[in-house]
Parts: sequence; C-alpha cells; structure tokens
Amino acid sequence: MLLLCPTGCGRGVRPGHLMCAPCWREVPSHLQRDVYRTWRAYNRGYTSDQWDAYVVARDAAIGSIR
Repeated sequence: MLLLCPTGCGRGVRPGHLMCAPCWREVPSHLQRDVYRTWRAYNRGYTSDQWDAYVVARDAAIGSIR
C-alpha cells in the first residue's frame, strides 16, 4: 500500500520512505544527511529527544521543497 508524498506532489511513497524519490532528490544534501543521522540515532536509542531531533530534520527536509 502506497501513501501519498507529504510534499503534496501527489505521488505515492513506499513504506519506510519519507517521501517519493523525485522529491527526495530535490532536498539539499545537508538536510538529507540530517534526516539519515537523526533517524539512525533514534533507531539506536528510541528516546523522545532523539525522536524530536528526527522530527525537526524531517520537517526541514519536507519544507525545503514546498
């Protein structure tokens, strides 16, 4: 089951992905790194602080292409 890309482009997103590939390619590389870094940290520790850091990075990535 595909979800819609959170950027509003209307494309489907595979499970486990933040957004569709065309939109992800538009995200600046430093924001992509922040998303990966914070997600990995959250997966290692599962704390609310790590989740909050991921949410900030995720929102910045999504906001960068709107």
